[in-house]
Amino acid sequence: MAGTVQLSFSADRSVATITLGGQEERAITLTPSRLQSFVEALKTVKDSGATGLVIQSPSIESFCVGADISLIQGVVDVTHGAALACEGQSAFNLLQDLPCTTVAAIGGPCVGGGCEMVLACDYRIATDSSGTSIGLPETKLGILPGFGGTYRLPRLIGLPKALDIILAGKTLRAHQALKVGLVDEVVTGDTLLTRAEAIARGTHRPKRRSPGLSERLLSNNPIGRAVVSRAASKTVRKQTKGFYPAPPKALSVTAGGLGRSRKAALEIEAEELGKLITSPESKALVHIFFLTEAAKSIGKGARKQVEGAHALVVGAGTMGAGIAGTLAKNKHQVIVKDTSLASLQRGKAHTTKELSKQRYLSSFERAAIANRIDWLQFASPTIARTTIAIEAVFEDMSLKKKIFTDLAARVGPGCILASNTSSLSISEIATSIPNPERFVGMHFFNPVEKMPLVEIIRGEKTSDDTVAQIAALSSEMGKFPIVVRDVPGFLVNRILIPYLNEAVYLLQEGYSVEHIDQAALEFGMPMGPIRLLDEVGLDVAAHVSQVMVAGYGDRMAVPDFAQRLLALDRKGRKNEKGFYTYQGKESSPWQGLQAALDLPKSPNKSLSRDEIGRRLVYHLVNEAMKCLQEGVAGPDRELAKKQIDLGTVMGIGFPPHKGGVLYYAERVGLGAIREALAVFHASYGARYTPFSM
Repeated sequence: MAGTVQLSFSADRSVATITLGGQEERAITLTPSRLQSFVEALKTVKDSGATGLVIQSPSIESFCVGADISLIQGVVDVTHGAALACEGQSAFNLLQDLPCTTVAAIGGPCVGGGCEMVLACDYRIATDSSGTSIGLPETKLGILPGFGGTYRLPRLIGLPKALDIILAGKTLRAHQALKVGLVDEVVTGDTLLTRAEAIARGTHRPKRRSPGLSERLLSNNPIGRAVVSRAASKTVRKQTKGFYPAPPKALSVTAGGLGRSRKAALEIEAEELGKLITSPESKALVHIFFLTEAAKSIGKGARKQVEGAHALVVGAGTMGAGIAGTLAKNKHQVIVKDTSLASLQRGKAHTTKELSKQRYLSSFERAAIANRIDWLQFASPTIARTTIAIEAVFEDMSLKKKIFTDLAARVGPGCILASNTSSLSISEIATSIPNPERFVGMHFFNPVEKMPLVEIIRGEKTSDDTVAQIAALSSEMGKFPIVVRDVPGFLVNRILIPYLNEAVYLLQEGYSVEHIDQAALEFGMPMGPIRLLDEVGLDVAAHVSQVMVAGYGDRMAVPDFAQRLLALDRKGRKNEKGFYTYQGKESSPWQGLQAALDLPKSPNKSLSRDEIGRRLVYHLVNEAMKCLQEGVAGPDRELAKKQIDLGTVMGIGFPPHKGGVLYYAERVGLGAIREALAVFHASYGARYTPFSM
């Protein structure tokens, strides 16, 4: 029965098995009804006299993904939140206190409340499948583990390792979990249940990794805990910048719980969960969670079509190499084609370097991924097998048309053709090929390996099936797809450009690089707009600016600072010289900037960083609202709002704890923001023309 657990016994009734759901359930969540059913099953086991208990899922591909996130979204009362935590704690206390040997047989994701459940077991064994993961990602939702995780995990693996998992919201693969002592044994999927039963019967005992002496010293006395807490607190402050309350609170509760009884520690855990679960930061992060889940479903119906796709990437630059590596990592055969041997060598080196950073991959797995990529300087008959071709060369319309004309003649008529362009018209490029319904924009963000968004741009003739297949492929690559119309700048860059332009206007008014960038950082952006211009590249910024002015007129115009710096061979981060000067990891505003750009020594009007922040951020809101009203994203208004929020968080870096640009705007008040834009419009001109209500 869906939403409950099933209890069964071995023939001799010595071993009980709790199955967490039914075969029809693809993802097991801990709903209130399932927890109640779980408690009833545990009581039956306790009274049965069984000497062992195995907890399993109906599928070895998904153990338990934790609490139902929609419940978190609906909690608005602190007391209610704490009460929900107490229910989970009570169930897992009962599990921990059973007089028999308890074993969790884990296959697939075992996260959040699912992980907290297995922490209450005597033993945990997991499959060696790549899909198996275990961890506590609660801080990513703005909360802390509330079903006993802060109490049990440090006692199992020691405080330092427990904090590493809890504070960052980490999930570990099976062998990583074995290494830290979170699981006791890693087995194959076909031996999981027989090994679990053997442990439950007492005929097999895994060799357990216990915390070492240093871990015990740092965990089991106040001085050691204080040392660990100070170091962790410093890291948390650096990473959260004070915007996220969950990690510091999780640190306090986890470290403090080691000096308390179970009852006292769990009471504090529940109380603090109640406070966090009702916080605006948690609500915003849960909003983002649901947006990512919705994005995964966009190409759901086309997943079978892209399984085993053979890919061709044209262009071996940083973007092309990143796309190829990500495809190969997800088990696709890839050809990378470039006319330059040097570019191919650099691309191959880039992929090798990025793979070396994936610590969880074995040397065998890295080699297998690398071997899926062929680097070709000249055309090969193997290109004819391509089912998806992605162009990733520099932004030149005539070059892109030439490439696709050639590709269309070499690949089959069913091969999807995609451009990674960030600014050029998809409909215009599509005129270079027959069957333009198979042509689409697939805009990755740099660096491909880290940036989670893919903008799918629908041209005038792009078919629904083409969009669905690209969305499915994007999801398979671990990206979040959004589907947008073919307008200048598409969605993300169109929203971003006015924000970057305003930073340049502020420079022109005499505000310093530091003052402008710090204003954005204090709002919660990951970096300031001036530094972002350097990271993008001033040559790219200048080109995109031209596209935007051509598409939207003077309201997108900006002082020609990028062109003037380019004339001085200052391209930004790519050659260590831009608005900033770079030396390795160190950077500082270029001292010659004022003279080179003829900037005033100081502004005529002194604005606080908060006021500068509003001038910058309200541009994001203004353009996002215009995109919403023009139907740039989504077939309907509600879906469009979600795609705009997801696009601005994943593509621009809009603060996740503010939920996306439109989520933020609605909470500030669209009317209030529009009034502020009207004031800016009167002071600064057409670039601040407010959106209509």
